[in-house]
Amino acid sequence: MSGANAVAHETDVVIIGGGLVGASLALALEPLELSIDVLESIPFNHDAQPSFDERTIALTFGSRRVFEAIGIWSEIATDACPIHSIHVSDQGHFGCTHLDRSLINTDALGYVVPSRTLGHALLNRLQDSISIRYHAPAVVASLQTDGDFVHVQVDNASGDRKARLAVLADGGRSPLGQQIGIRRLEKSYPEVVLVAMVATDQDHQHRAYERFTRHGPLALLPAGHQRFALAWTLPETTAKAYAELSNDDFLSRLQMSFGERAGVFCHVGKRNTYAVGLTELYQPVSGRVVAIGNAAHIVHPVAGQGFNLGLRDVAELAENLFAATEHHQDLGSMAVLSHYADHRRAQTRRVQHFTDGLLRIFSNDYPGLNLLRSAGLQTLDMMPGVKRHLLRRTAGLRGPLPQLARGLPLCPN
Repeated sequence: MSGANAVAHETDVVIIGGGLVGASLALALEPLELSIDVLESIPFNHDAQPSFDERTIALTFGSRRVFEAIGIWSEIATDACPIHSIHVSDQGHFGCTHLDRSLINTDALGYVVPSRTLGHALLNRLQDSISIRYHAPAVVASLQTDGDFVHVQVDNASGDRKARLAVLADGGRSPLGQQIGIRRLEKSYPEVVLVAMVATDQDHQHRAYERFTRHGPLALLPAGHQRFALAWTLPETTAKAYAELSNDDFLSRLQMSFGERAGVFCHVGKRNTYAVGLTELYQPVSGRVVAIGNAAHIVHPVAGQGFNLGLRDVAELAENLFAATEHHQDLGSMAVLSHYADHRRAQTRRVQHFTDGLLRIFSNDYPGLNLLRSAGLQTLDMMPGVKRHLLRRTAGLRGPLPQLARGLPLCPN
């Protein structure tokens, strides 16, 4: 039992949160022969697991490489719908641009994967691992750093832990970061995102759409035969009203806003709405603890970068810990963790500013701004070099890439 007199199990790394990001990190670290404990608050295979719900996830090509490196892409690929091109337009205006995989010479710009497919692939591998111990349910009550270890108090029979490093991967609502003094900057948006699966009367040809409507960005991602995953940013009252419309009335509103470029919308599945915001930690490390994924940063879903940003955290942190083990450094030392944080800060802020800027530019109808938007999209369409730069960056293929993001597993000497 957990308690003040209980003997804590000693381990190298404790990962708090066994969702998509936490599980990915555990598998990325598996070749390093560390003892790893993953503590997940939701029972294994429980339908309420937020990361494993019916939503789809947009993966960049760079994220595919990470999953290739940790050995699970083959289990994901059969359900992954590739995105070959993206059509970007502004409702009611002439400007548009077309982005194609040929610009960056990859098989796809990205992929749309059911969350459950990815979750099951990760959990199946965790169960087969010898060095990774997955505990669920295991609710972490507190963290306390004491010299060479961080003490993790667990509120059930799985037992307390003490580790050289604790990784917070428990999502954007985690109280643990604040408990140990990690401060966060938060910005809320007045809009919410309405998500659903929709079907049309024609094949999508692996084309995704980003349409900026007067209410907010509307994204359609190819997700199977004549199906799209819809993510529509709307004012909260509008989103709630749209969620309660009959299927026919909702499809009519969607058709009116999007047009018929993707065909006629003929079916819609269950509609859900999600609050959106922007969150950034002032410093994602503190006393043998590091935060990754949504526990460290949240971005608006307008460009589909959220999970991919978390997976890049995984790749960068795993490479830093790999280097630490190779040089016999303390995994939880501030030297190791600060090096990771310094490398991640610039990219995280760049993605946050990019998504926030897109929302500001394309969600306002200030006089003259719509003409500038249209002209900008039209000009971009005639500049393949700029489009190539943009696609390589959003696909996770620019800049110095960590080993996993190049598709190479970590291989200790």
